Amino acid sequence: MFDIFDIVEVRKIEYKLLGQRIRAVRLAAGVSQEQLAEMVGLTSQHISHTEVASTKISLPSLVKIANALRVSVDKLLSDSVHDSKPHLLDDVQTVFADCDPDEVYVMLEAANAVKKSIRVRKLKRIE
Repeated sequence: MFDIFDIVEVRKIEYKLLGQRIRAVRLAAGVSQEQLAEMVGLTSQHISHTEVASTKISLPSLVKIANALRVSVDKLLSDSVHDSKPHLLDDVQTVFADCDPDEVYVMLEAANAVKKSIRVRKLKRIE
């Protein structure tokens, strides 16, 4: 017999990254902290503390923020969710969107170097 927790890796919620994502989506939507706070029934201080991860946001508040910003909760939590690759690829596309061809080339070369380094480190840990 097996326990579901033996096969499912539980990831820790990265509150700092969550706050950064909330802030990025809020700014992209042209919404101030005060406006978002009013939309979701929180104080602007609570929004600020959430964005800098000096407080842990509750699930109901996170859902309210996601709904107010018209974004999915899983996109905000993409750093803490197993199947986050589609959301992360959206972020990559956003980063590359305004780059000229030279910038794209340099960024791809850097990404390939980082990927290679990560894989080498993983192999060393296995050995």
